[in-house]
Amino acid sequence: MVVLGYGAALRRRRKSRTRSAARLMLPLLLACLSVAAASEEPARLHQYTVSADEALTHLQVRACFDGKPPRRLVAESLDAAGVLEQAAVEGTKHAFEPNGTELRLGTLPAGACIVYRVDLTDFTARHQRGGNPTRHVGSDLITDLGVWFWRPDTLDPDEDIEVVFDLPAGISASAPWRPTSRGDGKPAYRVGHGPYDWPAAVAFGRFRERMVEVAGAQLHIAVLDARPKLDEDQITDWLKRAAAAVATLYGRFPVPSVQVLIIPSSRGGEPVPWAYVLRGGGPAAHFFVNQRRSIVEFYTDWTAVHELSHLLLPYVQSEDAWLSEGVASYYQNVLRARAGIIDARQAWAELNAGFARSRNTTRGGTLADATEHMYRSGAYQRVYWEGAAIMLMADERLRAQSAGQQSLDSVLDQLQRCCLSTEVGWHARDLFDKLDALTGRTVFAQLYEQHVRSERFPDLAGLTQRLGVAVDAQGQVALTDDAPERDFRDAIMAPHAAPSVHDR
Repeated sequence: MVVLGYGAALRRRRKSRTRSAARLMLPLLLACLSVAAASEEPARLHQYTVSADEALTHLQVRACFDGKPPRRLVAESLDAAGVLEQAAVEGTKHAFEPNGTELRLGTLPAGACIVYRVDLTDFTARHQRGGNPTRHVGSDLITDLGVWFWRPDTLDPDEDIEVVFDLPAGISASAPWRPTSRGDGKPAYRVGHGPYDWPAAVAFGRFRERMVEVAGAQLHIAVLDARPKLDEDQITDWLKRAAAAVATLYGRFPVPSVQVLIIPSSRGGEPVPWAYVLRGGGPAAHFFVNQRRSIVEFYTDWTAVHELSHLLLPYVQSEDAWLSEGVASYYQNVLRARAGIIDARQAWAELNAGFARSRNTTRGGTLADATEHMYRSGAYQRVYWEGAAIMLMADERLRAQSAGQQSLDSVLDQLQRCCLSTEVGWHARDLFDKLDALTGRTVFAQLYEQHVRSERFPDLAGLTQRLGVAVDAQGQVALTDDAPERDFRDAIMAPHAAPSVHDR
């Protein structure tokens, strides 16, 4: 599951080739600007210092602006106004009252600082739209960033925010932003230029954040408090295996850094009853786990590979969640087979079972309609697995048209090299156009037109027959030897060498 941003999600029709080209170029232009901004020291660097009390019930923020302050600050969550105790210009009685998600500062002198305090003692989410509500987890605290982080709604390319945590002894913080170093040793981060209303979370507590290097990327892992306590070495090993499985797709992990939060909860009969990916401030994966389940169950569970596979794509707008969930659902099986977690026949069997669930829950309306109403109607099976079916069809068509020289793997490899900015969102049609441009084909545009506006689940019978994936009347899967595309089938699930993994 991926929890997406909450901006306007209006489905747009393509009016002309000119408009289509402009929409396709905009994410690329923004990606280039964000990369250029990240590579240089910003001309203006606002300083936010975040403090907490020992009980982790209150946060105090001091925000000092480099140059002219903005006329207003904004928060992502409608709950932010309810927990804001006080906000004022530092050293004065000039106070501010929130207006919804807006804090109007008016005209302040250059270099001004404001201070504000947030009370999270008895926080109850009243306007939660996704992600994780602010809560205490044992003696630790996880917070929705939108509840307490009041910031400018936009930052210029040469402007950034540095957040420094000044915390009591023994208290650590885990944040999704890009870490930076300071001479005083306090943990500090650069916020970057992602939209302010993309959800994110910061955790505070008596944990030790572990940094694990996997295939060129850093996993920043924080395990929150629990009774009974989790075995952190085992949980870290489980995450390393899942990340290494994702890295088998093209030999490296898709993003350079990811926040990983483990939130223990004994509810649910599975090792990971709930998990999601957030994009606010940077990639993050949050896993709500049942610490009473054995580590063997974690190793065989699909959830971690699914969630980390979301990072193979840039942020996809929420109305097109069939694409992000489809990629993750397809690769949760493919990559586990490649990593040796399951065998090829089981991977095909689990894909087929997902397709069957989707097919059985398709009850009129298009895939686009089902995605738009997924959270109200519960059409998760259709959205996830029809999306996965489209990915399988794309993979097979690319291999067939190129005599095995191209695949879904290879085009995602190209996408990662050019266009995987963590600060830019895409619509599915624009992203499909980009994938077609990278391959020099029209596979993705054709699949979009054939299936996203269709009310029927795709007919996969001919495809599976060509691949040699036979399904009997009881739904049992067998792999046959005489199929014309047997080599493609075997290549999809073929084992790949595990990438390097290092702890710090």
